[in-house]
Amino acid sequence: MTDTQALQGRDLEDYHPDFYKAILDLAGSSDYVRGHLPRYLHTLKHMPTREQFGKGPIRVLELGTSDVFPFIIRKLLRFEEVEVSCFDSRLGKEFEKDLYEADKFGRIKGFNIDLESERIPRADGYYDMVLCFELIEHLERDPMFMVAEINRVLKPQGILYLSTPNICSSRNVQKILEGYAPHFHMKYNKDRALYRHNIEYSPGQMAVMMQSGGFQARKVWTADKFEPPSKKAIKLLSQGGFPTDMRGDNFFGIYEKVSGVRDRWPNDIYA
Repeated sequence: MTDTQALQGRDLEDYHPDFYKAILDLAGSSDYVRGHLPRYLHTLKHMPTREQFGKGPIRVLELGTSDVFPFIIRKLLRFEEVEVSCFDSRLGKEFEKDLYEADKFGRIKGFNIDLESERIPRADGYYDMVLCFELIEHLERDPMFMVAEINRVLKPQGILYLSTPNICSSRNVQKILEGYAPHFHMKYNKDRALYRHNIEYSPGQMAVMMQSGGFQARKVWTADKFEPPSKKAIKLLSQGGFPTDMRGDNFFGIYEKVSGVRDRWPNDIYA
């Protein structure tokens, strides 16, 4: 896929020349980043701005980093302190690494932890905003552990910005109607495999998880940023009297921390 092909007509509303150039400069030859260009641009379009947080230095954490967003929000959106997390056996618990080419993009600080079982190594209320993009669907056992840790390290009224695939998308509805499995990965794996989607969530499940985690939605929406929506499925849903909203293949949510964790084990998420 070329960069021009990636920015199809439905994506032009998200086009920002500075973000576009920065992503392509960072991406280099990465087919993954270039293939996800529409989602990256859409995510950045809705990113809370520096001015929304008031005075003082703003601290941001990106979980499961892509190495793209940290640079852009630090350089172009002017957030003062940006850290990342990853799960990489080659790195120590705390690290500082080059962000692509050191002389061009600078270095980034972070930590190497299992987000389902290890605490984020920062004090309570340390961050103003946590970013969790296309990560929660990769977790295998205990996503609420991560949600609870996000709550802990966020300041009161701190922001969580999250995205994840939408299992209820129109394209997944069409797959089911045509006799196919809707998940991106639908095979068992004998070993831990964090590259794969282990669970894809519905908007209703995300609402339960966020409310249980002490968060209140500021804005939630879906968008089709991988492929166009299924017009056929939308038509059938409408004719059958089923809801047609929240049918995009990407779910996005911007949440505010309003309390501590309310339910560590919500029934909608755990058996």
